[in-house]
Amino acid sequence: MSPRTELVNRLALYVGPALEIEDLASGWPSLATLYVDGVSHPVALFVGSVGLSHRGRDEIERRFQNPAGQTPIVAIAGRKSILLGLWESDLNGDVDRPIVAMAESNRRSDGRTTRWSVFLLVSALYDALRSGWAINVSNTGEVIRYFHPALLPVAVAASLTRGEPDTQTIHRAVWSNRLMDSAANPLDSNYVERVRRTVTTLVRDSKFSGAVLRAYRRRCAMCGLGLSLVQGAHIYPASAPGSTDEVTNGLALCANHHQAFDRHLIAVKPDTLEVILHPSVHEDATVDGASASFVESTLSSLLSTMPALAPSPDAFRMRYEFYGHQYDWTLS
Repeated sequence: MSPRTELVNRLALYVGPALEIEDLASGWPSLATLYVDGVSHPVALFVGSVGLSHRGRDEIERRFQNPAGQTPIVAIAGRKSILLGLWESDLNGDVDRPIVAMAESNRRSDGRTTRWSVFLLVSALYDALRSGWAINVSNTGEVIRYFHPALLPVAVAASLTRGEPDTQTIHRAVWSNRLMDSAANPLDSNYVERVRRTVTTLVRDSKFSGAVLRAYRRRCAMCGLGLSLVQGAHIYPASAPGSTDEVTNGLALCANHHQAFDRHLIAVKPDTLEVILHPSVHEDATVDGASASFVESTLSSLLSTMPALAPSPDAFRMRYEFYGHQYDWTLS
């Protein structure tokens, strides 16, 4: 067995039952089946070991590479190509659990047989080491996801749907289901069940987010921002009784408007879809330029979408009833 096929075997152990190896082959690729929310996906795994950058940027950067002199990433009919880096140790710091980085395989399937590298942020690797999930978009627009190995189905679902789960939702799910416990055993049945619950919740969140983003053409419904900086957010919270993952219970929001919405600093009038801001936001805008820019960027009403996909007035009413007095300011 080669070092690369051993790497794939370790990856499968870390991921757990959701990843079944069919044929290790050379490790570039290995053939496998990945189970995402109960659906089997044939995949081709292109896996490398994450190491130092070796280009004078080791304080901020790591990388993994294709095999020297090997064929490039070649699409295999009926299989999704997945390009992964496995970070298990580091010469410049402690790594107490493995982390996986997933890059966009299609960007490196152009027939190159020379060496090439996927460059990773050290800060994002350590963010994932602490919290289970991190993401960054490179200056060329490539999305790289860093995550606990058990979340591989979540990362693949996000790639397939182009709908990123909310990062805070992922962190809460990881911690509430104790995926980061240092004593966790990937073979323990209780741990496997916790992973299953976590992944099921987050994959469905990813599908919801992807559908909402498509409805709003991947732009923030409250300011129009795109740039791959938008996520799908529930209007009536996912945790609330009777909440649904229907597109009509969702808004595409940038990080700033998502935070403001979550903190009840922004609201939408159910019948007119007019966007209104908490009085404190307007007050702060009179003395703070950044707050003034936020107010100026906020649309007077939500971006329009197809009538069948437009947000439900009842979703907003249920939200305001659920949160009670936190929306009393909308009545004045």
